[in-house]
Amino acid sequence: MKIILLYGPGEVGKRNEALRVRKQFSPEDITHLDLKGGLKELELSLVSPSLFESGPRLIVAENTPETSDLQKLNGGGNLTLLLLSGSLKAGSLLLESTKKLGGKITLFEGEKEVTAFPFLDALIEKRSQAFVELQKLLAGYGGMYVLSMIYYLLRRNLLPLPASIFMQQKVKSQKREYQLTDWVGMYRRVLETEFNIKSGFMTEELGLIFLTEKFLAVKNWE
Repeated sequence: MKIILLYGPGEVGKRNEALRVRKQFSPEDITHLDLKGGLKELELSLVSPSLFESGPRLIVAENTPETSDLQKLNGGGNLTLLLLSGSLKAGSLLLESTKKLGGKITLFEGEKEVTAFPFLDALIEKRSQAFVELQKLLAGYGGMYVLSMIYYLLRRNLLPLPASIFMQQKVKSQKREYQLTDWVGMYRRVLETEFNIKSGFMTEELGLIFLTEKFLAVKNWE
């Protein structure tokens, strides 16, 4: 089992690196987990691989607790475990067990980055500032990274609330403006945009400008 640990406050760098790793695997061989509640879901995934997986497996685990002992996990040689976590204390069990297993560890410092969060907040709150922030992200990271962060935005509003009180308040405030059918419609539109870009029907910049216009203009996504 190959282990990659990406941690720290730098969400832009973490998401960019996670996207680079994901591109090395077929979509049907990737499993996404949220480990906010502990390692049990990961342990179950390791012993119960999907029937549709045909090649090397990738498990992407969000919110990996710093108390996680990876030495207790049993994974096959054809598996890559990509762990994402926030700031970690030196000597935390997660860091130490990753080192002992020979995993790759990368720290991402937030203050050195152009952050995607002003764009995401402006997008979901229907503020025109989203266009300005979009251009910054396109210049620094490219369209596929922007798409991955929009997917993160949608997941953030559908999954259980994050641990941070500040983020809980922000997500609750944003979710009040939408119904479940709206989130489904947004997902559909983002998937269509990704398909059009990857199929060559439009450039990354044009596709994301159209998508941003849609987010700001549509009142009902049904």
